[in-house]
Amino acid sequence: VYTLDLLVPVSVFEQRAAWDPAGWTRWLAWTLIASGWILATALIAGTARVLRPPNPP
Repeated sequence: VYTLDLLVPVSVFEQRAAWDPAGWTRWLAWTLIASGWILATALIAGTARVLRPPNPP
């Protein structure tokens, strides 16, 4: 659940306060957070492209 909390940009699981990563796990946590934001941005861009009306010929 902690990993999902890091990957999902909107904190819905409230697990971040229960854990305090240190050392290499802190870098892993920051990598998961950045990956979550990148994936969310790609998902939103892909959804917007699919829902965009077609261009007239």
